[in-house]
Amino acid sequence: MIASGIDDHIYAVIMAGGSGTRFWPRSRIDRPKQLLNITGDEILLIKTIELIKPIIPISRIKIVTTLSQADAVKRTAPEIPYENIIIEPFGKNTAPAIGISALFIERDDPDAVMVILPADHYIEDKSRFHKTIMASAYQASQGDFLIIIGIPPRGPETGYGYIEADELMDKKNLIYSVKSFHEKPDIDRARLFIKQGNFFWNSGIFISSASSMLKEIAQYLPHNYTWLVKIRSSLNRPEESGVIRGAYKEMEAISIDYGVVERSKNVLMVEGGFGWNDVGSWPSAAQYWPMDKDRNASIGEVINLDSSKCIVYSPKKPVALLGVEDLVIVEEEDVLLVCKRERSQEVKKLVEILKSKGRDEIL
Repeated sequence: MIASGIDDHIYAVIMAGGSGTRFWPRSRIDRPKQLLNITGDEILLIKTIELIKPIIPISRIKIVTTLSQADAVKRTAPEIPYENIIIEPFGKNTAPAIGISALFIERDDPDAVMVILPADHYIEDKSRFHKTIMASAYQASQGDFLIIIGIPPRGPETGYGYIEADELMDKKNLIYSVKSFHEKPDIDRARLFIKQGNFFWNSGIFISSASSMLKEIAQYLPHNYTWLVKIRSSLNRPEESGVIRGAYKEMEAISIDYGVVERSKNVLMVEGGFGWNDVGSWPSAAQYWPMDKDRNASIGEVINLDSSKCIVYSPKKPVALLGVEDLVIVEEEDVLLVCKRERSQEVKKLVEILKSKGRDEIL
């Protein structure tokens, strides 16, 4: 590892409370994306645990999820001690989730460094990932830094936020100061970012000491911090769960990116050249599936005639394709999804329509 004394204070926080609506109808309220085998080889949450446990022991891996998903998380990941599952009464985006995780971890270890990981990423070079995380954790232990992992872009992607890197501060570990953050751009702006050469994709992986994260929340989200202080005073007391429920009703639902990271003066970026993919839509998942000569990716039997670049998930029924291209087809027992590949990010809009119509039986 990197430095004597640091290893024993590194904790992982796996964010596993999302609904994954862009993977409907495979993803449902009672089986969210992170509890599914989306990439064709393993359940996403389990992949994330297996990814991080070579450098952080199970005893220091925390999972933050919602009350409605807690039992399913425990069944899916039985090796994680139940006391390591941090339960939100309900989801209110990532800032409250990370704030309450920092409270629990700081209680266990005042010197803790948190590695905050989404449960739905795919990492190709695990060894390089481990080295990047450990270098970031060491840097985070040296001061009140918020470290974010930036991914070298593979092209002008419009589905990710971008980080504009500034000065290279550590050539060996590729640590940069940060000039600015940019939300998901249109294609022309994305091309401009790529041409400029110092823009990176925002991975959503953060590293910070627990105490520094709470300081930053106190500065930039003071309303939420007031309620976090009330939660802190209730920990290990009979009123703990009631205080948490009350606090969650009052805290602002906001992402850690918008609420803290993009406003902080203490952010550094570490370049993450370890083969990263955000498994955020059917096309991003399908790149890991078997693919035929016509670039149709599938899980399940496909009978193909003059069709190309389709994505088919139908493990129980054969699907026949005739003269079509760029379709996404997802078959479940109670519903069938068919959409153009280029509009697969909009599947979550279908979920909103179903919610408005009260179609809970297929949500």
